[in-house]
Amino acid sequence: MALDRRENLMKYAEETAYSSKGHFKTADFAKISLRLYITIPIVLSIILIVYVSMPQWASRFLSCMSIIFSFLALTSPMVSNQDRAHKIIEDHMSLGNAYLELHKEIRNIASGEPVTSEQLDGVAKKISELDRRSKDLRIGFVGRLWSRCRINKEMDLDWIKAN
Repeated sequence: MALDRRENLMKYAEETAYSSKGHFKTADFAKISLRLYITIPIVLSIILIVYVSMPQWASRFLSCMSIIFSFLALTSPMVSNQDRAHKIIEDHMSLGNAYLELHKEIRNIASGEPVTSEQLDGVAKKISELDRRSKDLRIGFVGRLWSRCRINKEMDLDWIKAN
């Protein structure tokens, strides 16, 4: 029975680590995308002006990319409503920090005595509350991919596998 609780605790630890990193990376991508939507069309336009002897297919490709990013800049709610964008970024960071705190709490529980059912129930309750808070604040596709690529480099998860 204690082994089942420990296994569940390790699953919770992994879940909180990925959720934390996912919210952080979603916020990071939102910050970056705000800049990319504006700077990419400018840079591509400069390239098209400077390199006049560019092959026609290359200039058409760069023109299409410039149009796509200009369209994204004009239609993106992240660009058109800066206050909302900053609130979304802050909310993702806040939720990421909450998951990270819970992850650290789980690590402390795992390093101590055998896991009790009360501890496991407390962690499960906190996770369900955080999941409820994140219902309207989903981790984006890019944030999910980016977190999977970076989590082992930015977080120590070896203790989960060791347990």
